[in-house]
Amino acid sequence: MNRLTQSLLLGAALGVAYVACAPVAAHPQASPASEDGRMQRGPMARERLARAARAHPQLAVALDLRRLEMIYRKQGDEAAIVAMYQDLLKRTEHPKLRAFAERRLQHAERVAHPEQAIQELRERIDRKLAELR
Repeated sequence: MNRLTQSLLLGAALGVAYVACAPVAAHPQASPASEDGRMQRGPMARERLARAARAHPQLAVALDLRRLEMIYRKQGDEAAIVAMYQDLLKRTEHPKLRAFAERRLQHAERVAHPEQAIQELRERIDRKLAELR
């Protein structure tokens, strides 16, 4: 083999070794989270979310409930938010939707009674700090 062929083979071998050993980088559109941990925005992210909502009706329900919650919150109607999620708990047996409604009800309680939430968080911090000693 001549010098040129050896150089080309060495270059090709190094290139293959680099590609094989390099970590596989996901395509930026492969996951909903971008590199800095924030959700992607734009038409592709909206389309992906719409496709997931069509495939999973419980996701579509949860998205609509969150939209309603935002509207009620802008109007300052916390009671309507609580009533909406309590109604969902009465109307469905779907475990994911029930868990979603329970989490949102807990959040509504924290928003409605911030002093109670602050007290609970301080107690939790005290317990965790006691465990660390």
